[in-house]
Amino acid sequence: MPALLDLKHLGSILGGTDQLNLVIKTDDNANPYLLKWIDEFAQHEVDGRSHIYGSSSIVPLVKEMNGGEIPDTAEEVEHIYAQIPDSQKQWYLHGGNIMMLNLNIGNAMGELGLEGISELSDTVKEDIKWFVPPPGTTVTITGNSVVFFEVIGALTSGRMLMTMLGIIMVFIGLLAIYRDHLKALTPVITMLIVVGWSGGIMYYTGLEYTPMTATLGALILGVGSEYAILMMERYFEEKDKGATPDEAMHEAGLKMGKAIISSGLTTVFGFAALIASPFSMTSNFGFITVIDVTLALFATFVVFPPVLVLLDKHREQRISKKKMKTMNTNHAKATEVSTI
Repeated sequence: MPALLDLKHLGSILGGTDQLNLVIKTDDNANPYLLKWIDEFAQHEVDGRSHIYGSSSIVPLVKEMNGGEIPDTAEEVEHIYAQIPDSQKQWYLHGGNIMMLNLNIGNAMGELGLEGISELSDTVKEDIKWFVPPPGTTVTITGNSVVFFEVIGALTSGRMLMTMLGIIMVFIGLLAIYRDHLKALTPVITMLIVVGWSGGIMYYTGLEYTPMTATLGALILGVGSEYAILMMERYFEEKDKGATPDEAMHEAGLKMGKAIISSGLTTVFGFAALIASPFSMTSNFGFITVIDVTLALFATFVVFPPVLVLLDKHREQRISKKKMKTMNTNHAKATEVSTI
């Protein structure tokens, strides 16, 4: 979008307008000691923090109308407040007990990112603990950047829970349909491996989790499990015809491979179009989705077959041993009866 690019270019030249907004709740907003604290604290932050470039509050307006000094009494402050136009005062005073101190952090979203803004916010909180405001005063840090970070954190922090919940629900659904632990567990194991690969790729490529990419674990489970289930169904159909596990998997790959690959490639190409989006969040989502669907296809043909064959052979051996043990027991009982 040309307009968005022009806006970002202008912001890079003039500097950003991101702010940390300090909401100051007090018993009396005309308290001279509170105004002096705001003035000194704001100056301390601007001088001591490299990513805080300026501040704005009611204090400069009060000082401007009082010869550059903060009055010594609340009555004098109230008198000056009465002279300040409401159009200016409304940005910093709300009622008689709420005040605002805004710290300009420039283009923090671009320079620091969400993690950097969070660290800067924590630093300011620590400064407030050290630079204690007057009694009866509480300070809360907010602002668009802070709120955005909290929202993103809330949306992305539950990705592990979403993925685990998806795994459990897929397993329960397959178990309810097949009544077979092997058929329910094998697709889930394979897709769990893909989820791990996806997280590793995001880590090594430096891609951050967003509200969109945080849902990819559930997406992989849904799409990838479908491919594995189709392969598994064909495998057991071939076994029912008398094929050995290895032969059954070979036939399943030959007969289902083209269909699964075609389905997977259509999904890959569809999501690949998102990579061309001018919005990084959408573009990254498309890029990771393409990788994840490709990994799901790879796992369906490379990881899933040996896992299924291995577990199925193990089950057959266990059933065979159990039958052999039962036959030996019955034979021993029959021999014992004939001897009597």
